[in-house]
Amino acid sequence: MDKSETSSKVHIPKRATISAIAKLAGVGTATVDRVLNDRAHVGEATKQRVMQAKAAIEAGATLGERPRPWRLKVFLPGEAGHSTDLLATCLQDCGTRGNATIECVFTKKLEPAQLARKLNACAGQDVDAVAFQALDDPRVHDAVEYLARLNIPALTIMSGLEHPALIGFIGINNRAAGRTAGYLMGRLTRQSGSVLVVTGGELYRVHEDREIGFRACLRQDFPQISEAVVVYGQDDAEGNYHGVRQALRQRNDIIGIYNVGGGHQGVVRALKDEGIANEVVFLGHNLTSRTKSYLLDGTMDIVIHLNVRIVAEQTVAALVSHLENRPFKPSPILTGIITRENIIGATFA
Repeated sequence: MDKSETSSKVHIPKRATISAIAKLAGVGTATVDRVLNDRAHVGEATKQRVMQAKAAIEAGATLGERPRPWRLKVFLPGEAGHSTDLLATCLQDCGTRGNATIECVFTKKLEPAQLARKLNACAGQDVDAVAFQALDDPRVHDAVEYLARLNIPALTIMSGLEHPALIGFIGINNRAAGRTAGYLMGRLTRQSGSVLVVTGGELYRVHEDREIGFRACLRQDFPQISEAVVVYGQDDAEGNYHGVRQALRQRNDIIGIYNVGGGHQGVVRALKDEGIANEVVFLGHNLTSRTKSYLLDGTMDIVIHLNVRIVAEQTVAALVSHLENRPFKPSPILTGIITRENIIGATFA
């Protein structure tokens, strides 16, 4: 190995000493000591950096010429369900590679003003790049513009946003996912009737795209489904419960339900309380321990799934590649179709 090669990389020992952790995390040794001994007066972001640095060292990560890893901040909706929590865990796992530390911040769900404030607050925080699950709102657009003026690149994940300053989007083709749900609904419901489309509203483009694809497929290929009735559940179990139960009581022609977002437990509770859990076709997204149980008991027929670990890995790779002026083209993230018959061996991430 020549001198240029040895000088370009520092090989970190597997034993995570306090000084090595401090160097990798970009903090003092006293701060590391407080985190490792669970003492007070350390911010959550600093705790995340320290624990990721420790994990990276123990995993045998190597550092390049940079004096510190890239600091990435990811904003996700709070209380959005198991799949979002799992995405945050996968993002944190990516911090064990040593070239980036990832701070996951949960914002209040469906509150664009708060998301915009947190994006704007990245100024002066020594943040190199951000990723976020977008809410389609003028204040969020303005925050993206502000970050661009500060040369802080921004990327959307899971649910996108049309803005020229964004460096990209990591997620599935949600229009195609909606068409897939429409095709499955049409094939599973041979009789005439109407279906419910449960949505959180217009703030998530992911919900809009799935609904558009779903409706387009039904119009094109399944004329026996006369109407797709929208239920606004605010992407929440309680909201979904009341919305779906009211719709089921008002109409006697509902043969299927497609939930484009979260809060599946509310739909299941409404179906069970109305005594029709095994009579209505129910499709939704994201395999979790909860949706797995619904598939197994027959309440849910199909889960359209994506691997959130791939989303996490591509998000970090895209941000770091952009910061290091390297080309990166995300590979397509395929959606899986999970039923009770092929659930054995299926992974949440």
